[in-house]
Amino acid sequence: MEKTFTEKIQINKRNKIAGLYPATKLQIVILFSISTLIINSIKLTDAKLALLLIPWFALVPFMFAITGEFKKSMKSMKPIFVVAIFIIAVQTFIVSGGQTLWHWHFLSIREKGLQTAISLGFLVLNIAGMFTWMLQSTSTKEISRCFEESGMNFKVAYIFTSSLEMIKVFSKRSQTILDAQRSRGVETEGNLKVRAKAFFPTIVPLILGGIIGSEDRVLTLEARGFSIKGEHTHLFDLKKSGYERRMLVVSIIITLLIIAGRISLWRMK
Repeated sequence: MEKTFTEKIQINKRNKIAGLYPATKLQIVILFSISTLIINSIKLTDAKLALLLIPWFALVPFMFAITGEFKKSMKSMKPIFVVAIFIIAVQTFIVSGGQTLWHWHFLSIREKGLQTAISLGFLVLNIAGMFTWMLQSTSTKEISRCFEESGMNFKVAYIFTSSLEMIKVFSKRSQTILDAQRSRGVETEGNLKVRAKAFFPTIVPLILGGIIGSEDRVLTLEARGFSIKGEHTHLFDLKKSGYERRMLVVSIIITLLIIAGRISLWRMK
């Protein structure tokens, strides 16, 4: 039997972790971030390094794997890895202070630089990684519906989710424009000068296309009664996977154990 339009637009995920309610995912991310900050305060070795942040990061790819979005999520993590590596490299070799741990010609690693490098680098990897997990396993449609169910004004919810969606739209559109420019013989790859010349022929159609497309979006919203006052109906229903309570309880227990461990370490000093 052929499905109706309402049935087709529903999101039914087989993976129970990926199908968690968006608010529950956000709570898990917040608890993970709190735990990360607490772990960052635990210093090991004589150099006082936050080394526990390194194995703690293993939880991020683990969440990718159990969600069933490992390859997709790791691909989205590439820019974050680049930023983290840059932070670690800069902090390690540039920040001075403390005892010199290693020296070779003009390169040297000092205690203060290594402390800052590990702390900042893995804070970025851990927290940004969990936000990547949440965004990769949750569609903008689910986030918007969750906001509205939580009592947020539907206009605010639309602005937030449309902003996220427009990043994807502009990314695809810019790639299309670049392909079109290449087909006309315009050089888009090479040194900085070549890329600068290709910038304006690419950015102008992108901006004009966004302005023209905004009118179409306004007409579409008005046709659907976006600005009508009163209660709005929804064709899309956001369902819970049934694992929300279990995952939240596990996250709370882990966070409490980390807090208890940190307090016990303070008392031992």
